[in-house]
Amino acid sequence: MADIVETAARKVFDRYDLDGDGLVTAEEYRRVVAELEGSEITLEQAQELIDSLDTNGDRRMSFEEFWAAMNA
Repeated sequence: MADIVETAARKVFDRYDLDGDGLVTAEEYRRVVAELEGSEITLEQAQELIDSLDTNGDRRMSFEEFWAAMNA
């Protein structure tokens, strides 16, 4: 069951990782939110969200950081 949930989480993460480099930037997050929700958020708002999940200080979100936040 956990594998199914992790696989689903990976699909969500991959949707935000527009360039496929394994990291989600604030700009990628902002663009996908605009596309999926039809709402605009600022780059600063997107960066605040990324920073809240970023544990290594690179200002980008890895799948591991995303997964840890989902399991907190």
